[in-house]
Amino acid sequence: MEKTTVVRMHPNLCVSDIRTSYSTIVESIDGSSSIQLAIPTDATVDLSFLQLIEAARLRANEQGKSLSLLEPAGGELRRALDRSGLLTAAAIADRSFWLHEETAQ
Repeated sequence: MEKTTVVRMHPNLCVSDIRTSYSTIVESIDGSSSIQLAIPTDATVDLSFLQLIEAARLRANEQGKSLSLLEPAGGELRRALDRSGLLTAAAIADRSFWLHEETAQ
């Protein structure tokens, strides 16, 4: 079993620096079968980063790889999720990914 790669994202997770975020995430997915993203709680986050993460989740899934967040969404990431509406009526898998919520059976 391959070890999980933890990728520490930089604090500017906005459209102005999305190319760097994209490269970091794609290289990680291409180089590892299990990736955890560490998002700084004080990071500046906008919708472009949320869209990038959603696309990365699809890419990882298509390649049979695991992509997750090291910690549940907090700070600016959580505020960006709330502003975007991504958590409104979110599927169980989405809430689990972003918030690490477990479902009661």
